[in-house]
Amino acid sequence: MITEHDLISIGIVRRTRYRDLPPFVFVRRDGLFVPFRSEDISELIGEEAFLLRTDVQDENEGTLTWQDLVGFTIEDEESGSLGVIDSIDESTINTLATLTDGRMLPLHEDFITDIDTDAQVLHVRLPFAL
Repeated sequence: MITEHDLISIGIVRRTRYRDLPPFVFVRRDGLFVPFRSEDISELIGEEAFLLRTDVQDENEGTLTWQDLVGFTIEDEESGSLGVIDSIDESTINTLATLTDGRMLPLHEDFITDIDTDAQVLHVRLPFAL
């Protein structure tokens, strides 16, 4: 069964052009990820679409996505440990991390000072005190 960890969100479908897409696009239906042929993407307008990670990145490449940071601890240079990332929301222009305690933090490449994938720690320098 395909899980959210196997997929990468490519956003909300707005157009019906499907060039350069892998053969299948997935959408969430009743909590499950359902595949659709890329040529049928016009049926998915307004829905969030996902692609298999293996279709968009080489596993040996080492490229991290925002979704890969779920489960990481966020360590701020000034405030120390802020908590563990429970989920990532990329549905708006500002990517947000929701911590396990419900707080939400903005994520931006400019805030990240280091990523320790072995220890699962995201080191940040946030521009404000929380």
